[in-house]
Amino acid sequence: MTDRARQLFGCMLSASLPMACTATGASAQPTTDAMSGAQPDASALEAGEGASSASPDADASAGEARASDSGEAPVGTGCSAGVAICWGFEEGTTTPPGWSAGRTDYGAVVLADGAAGDNGPALVVDETRPHWGRYSLHARGFVGGTPTSQGGPKATIVYTLPVDFGAVLWGRAFVYTDPAAPDSHAGIFNARYPRPGSTATTMSAMDWYEVASYTQKYMTVWHPPEPPGYPEDVQVSNRPVALDRFACLEWLFDGSSGDAGEAAQPRMWVDGAELSWPGSFTYPDGSAFPRS
Repeated sequence: MTDRARQLFGCMLSASLPMACTATGASAQPTTDAMSGAQPDASALEAGEGASSASPDADASAGEARASDSGEAPVGTGCSAGVAICWGFEEGTTTPPGWSAGRTDYGAVVLADGAAGDNGPALVVDETRPHWGRYSLHARGFVGGTPTSQGGPKATIVYTLPVDFGAVLWGRAFVYTDPAAPDSHAGIFNARYPRPGSTATTMSAMDWYEVASYTQKYMTVWHPPEPPGYPEDVQVSNRPVALDRFACLEWLFDGSSGDAGEAAQPRMWVDGAELSWPGSFTYPDGSAFPRS
């Protein structure tokens, strides 16, 4: 399998109720692209995107969230009232208030506000293809990597959630992919939360959920702390990645139950329809199932 060139656009907003997408992928309220809502002790969010190898363990996220010690959640311009946390990226800045640049690997960069143009893979808020409003978060030119290994471009921006956010996270993002979906693992969003019995909130100490694609289909992954980030609980759907249009992606991460291992398997919806997982496996092959 080989990686294919593609562009991905997203914005973030949050809602208090799930299933806010219509059958056509339109939000119940006009927003620019991504959402994240909660119910009572989650952790951290990471947003953005990256293309990587065909290996299911390759991390290619572009956005990330993590648990915080304090802080209020800002509401981005253009977001509707009454939601938990919302970003529309209408500030026109690559790291809106509360966000910071995260990882940058294999040649990818997070373009600083006002930075000169860069022709390589870059995560940047720009006016290329907004879902609504003027701006969107653009993962531009993420292509490359070698099948069966990591190595594709990776870039993220990171938001630290309020300490009282809660253990359950529901999120929504409107995502546009073109010109093709990658064959390899490409991450879109992940959220990290403290391990059972731990209060550590550094990225390398937390379990995490991920929304991604693999073999040109939508997938979810649960990971233990990274490094090493595995053994993984991988779920691959039979739903092809939507191309040349905005798709409404929703997810539900529940870190509230269990006293060891994975608390609960993630759930995911595309344009209001919940995905099933005909391709479920652990990685590496033969690893014990991580759920308690």
